[in-house]
Amino acid sequence: MKKMKIHYSCVVGEKEIFKKQGQIWLDSLITLGKIDPGRIYVHCISGTDAGYIKKIKETGANVDVIEPFGDLKYCNKIPQLSNAALKTADITVLMDTDMIMLENFERELEKDADFLNCISGKIVDLANPPIEVIAAVFFGAALEKKLPDHKIECGEDLTYGANFNGGLYIIPAKYYGIIETNWKKWAKWLLKNGKPLYDAGKEAHIDQVSFCMAVHEFNLDVKYLDRNYNYPLPYDFGGRDTPYVLHYHDKVDENFMLVPGYEPSGNIKKAVKRANEFILFSCGQQQQSQ
Repeated sequence: MKKMKIHYSCVVGEKEIFKKQGQIWLDSLITLGKIDPGRIYVHCISGTDAGYIKKIKETGANVDVIEPFGDLKYCNKIPQLSNAALKTADITVLMDTDMIMLENFERELEKDADFLNCISGKIVDLANPPIEVIAAVFFGAALEKKLPDHKIECGEDLTYGANFNGGLYIIPAKYYGIIETNWKKWAKWLLKNGKPLYDAGKEAHIDQVSFCMAVHEFNLDVKYLDRNYNYPLPYDFGGRDTPYVLHYHDKVDENFMLVPGYEPSGNIKKAVKRANEFILFSCGQQQQSQ
């Protein structure tokens, strides 16, 4: 069987915290995930300093400079899809930078044909935006709901199908063009017409909801990932999971050590310890290179 061509992509903002996240994200993919840096694409927002870009390039990763999109704030993940190199992959994994890869999950992608035939992501942690807000958005867009509702990660509430946590999307070549074109289309529409989101104070979720809208518009096949692919560190699930990727959000201290806000147990305690040891290593390597 032919080995899949899998690319990884992120967007790094010009603020120092985003640059630090981006460096740790990249280092974790290369060092812990054992991913060839030639398959990693770092998209830096214009205005990012040349020294940072040079440092990223020195890892062997690919760097592109992109312009902010739409509101210049919440939708900057979208323009990375215009990178022609990503379109040559069988599967593209889009990731937020506030993530640390602890273990390569490509074996899972390669043994399950669904990953070549479905848009894959983990459902949102909370009903955010609330389901009635998403329903109002769809009504205003005259967009039919094509997928069944799905239970959220942290509780019993329901949300729209394909309302994924935007930290990690897995996009097969089969649907890449549809997502590239229509994610952008619906984001632009929401920026002008997304009154329900603005009224609810949920405009920060425009990119997430517009992705969901693109999937519903074409009734794309969907695969729901378990939380090991996108483990939400702020929530305590009892330590039974074995994360491939920790999504730490803002759960870091002034030294960028992970601090979940609860006493982690079991495998999560081990995962946090390993991540923090890696962050110390990564930050030390960065200081030596300066």
